[in-house]
Amino acid sequence: MEQMFKSKNRDFFVSLLTNPDRVIRIRALSVLEVIGDASVIEPVGQVLLKDTDPVVRHEAAYVLGQLGYSVALRFLERAVQEDREPIVRHESAVAIGVIGNQTSRRVLEKVIAEDREEIVRFSAEIALTNLDYLASHGRDSEFSKLTGG
Repeated sequence: MEQMFKSKNRDFFVSLLTNPDRVIRIRALSVLEVIGDASVIEPVGQVLLKDTDPVVRHEAAYVLGQLGYSVALRFLERAVQEDREPIVRHESAVAIGVIGNQTSRRVLEKVIAEDREEIVRFSAEIALTNLDYLASHGRDSEFSKLTGG
């Protein structure tokens, strides 16, 4: 695996996303966060929506947020509203806030109003606060670059 990482073999790590061992899937997600670009959004998004393990789905949401591409919002917005596990909905809300696209405001407001879990509602509130911060301060400050807002 280390050699594949050194050579930044994206396809190898994408292929590991379906490995039966969840630890390997999580490690593959972590590597894709480091070596990935927009081309990994689709496979990581599919992990978020379809993996059977909530910890793996949580990690996929985190990676999508860290990658920061707005194209990932279609996966994150679906997961924050539909995933059965609070840990996944929580991380999806956080990731939406990190990406910081104002188009997600309505989804986050719906989560605050309707989600049954306090941690998920709170995460959506934090994400909305991030959207507000980015709307008023932009992404160019050092603080915004370091924290996503």
